[in-house]
Amino acid sequence: MNQFDHLFRRFVVSQQFVRGWGNPQHLQELYYYRREKVGIREQCYKLVPSNYPIEILKEEVSKNQLIITGQFISPLSYYLSHLFVPEIVKAKFRLILPKDHKLGIDQIPIAINYPGTGDHNFGRRHYLNATPLLNGYRVASIILENPYYGSRKPADQFRSSLFYVTDLFVMGGALVLESLALLHWCERMKLAPVVLHGFSLGSHMASLAFTNYPKPLSLVSCLSWSTSSTVFCEGVISKNIPWHLLSKQFYENKAYRTFYDELSAKEQKMKLENIVTQNIHPPAQKFHQPTTNNTKKSPSFDIVKDFMRLLMDEFTHLKNYSLPYESNLSNALFIVATNDGYVLRNGTTHMSDLWPNCHVRYINHGHISGFLFNQSLFHKATVEMLEKQKSFYKDNRIPTSLVSG
Repeated sequence: MNQFDHLFRRFVVSQQFVRGWGNPQHLQELYYYRREKVGIREQCYKLVPSNYPIEILKEEVSKNQLIITGQFISPLSYYLSHLFVPEIVKAKFRLILPKDHKLGIDQIPIAINYPGTGDHNFGRRHYLNATPLLNGYRVASIILENPYYGSRKPADQFRSSLFYVTDLFVMGGALVLESLALLHWCERMKLAPVVLHGFSLGSHMASLAFTNYPKPLSLVSCLSWSTSSTVFCEGVISKNIPWHLLSKQFYENKAYRTFYDELSAKEQKMKLENIVTQNIHPPAQKFHQPTTNNTKKSPSFDIVKDFMRLLMDEFTHLKNYSLPYESNLSNALFIVATNDGYVLRNGTTHMSDLWPNCHVRYINHGHISGFLFNQSLFHKATVEMLEKQKSFYKDNRIPTSLVSG
């Protein structure tokens, strides 16, 4: 099944980060915002007011569904406007409800769904997720569109080929704040309880958003893990990254090497602190030595890949974000593929160690086969996590279909 992941990727012609790392100054700004704002729940929550405006563009009825299309300004664009190309400023979403539902009057459980890599627009998730949840369990759905995807894709971007590594970090920060805007709106519109869910990239984005909401919330993360560093440095996707271009830029621009040294020093300090805390005798000195100008004469892909790993861990590792709201930890479920060729888990932090009381389940599949053959399992898990929230609602008004479905 892991081999199938590798075979499938051969048919994907698009690369990632086709223009390189991105502006090193932008990397530093994003690093600051991750560390001081987005990564700290109390600070992040202040960035999006509870009455954040949401605009309804269109309402239509199709068969048994009320389909509402909406949009709003991505909150992060107010703080880092110079990092936002025009196409990604407005966040687009589709809300799928029963056709007899009165929005803002009736209460109904809802799932907010995030797209995986290459999942543009709303159609796939509407068919595979929203419709089965509505028909089988009377659970509504919000389908959120990623920055750089679908109608938010820059005109000159080829498919899902992000131009820069920084684009991925803008995407993550934007989605965290966009999630807060939608969660505030759901509260106003009586769309509750709420579960965040997705597949692969989408589920990791859901996990990041999950850390920053201080009220009852559930999570179903399908085929993602504690960090995305192995995805881009070791997994199948790493074969579609232009390492020669990244290496050239790394050795030509001292700013990247300086940032690499900063991240390396931070990592080694944390390792040393852990050793001291655990009262373990330090191993032989193997710590990273700062790069010098001599590296320009003998470029090393190992250092370039290590820079990628450090960046991905810094921006995507869940240890760098607040521990989820305490009562929500037992409402978090990770469904993991045992033979995943995309999301490798060897050498990474186990979610049970990172988030005590969260749930981890395994399916005997690869990444692609896990998506293809486990949709009903994902739906049932979504409903299960919604059901765990009902004790937080005074009148427990969760439809009985959640229990009996």
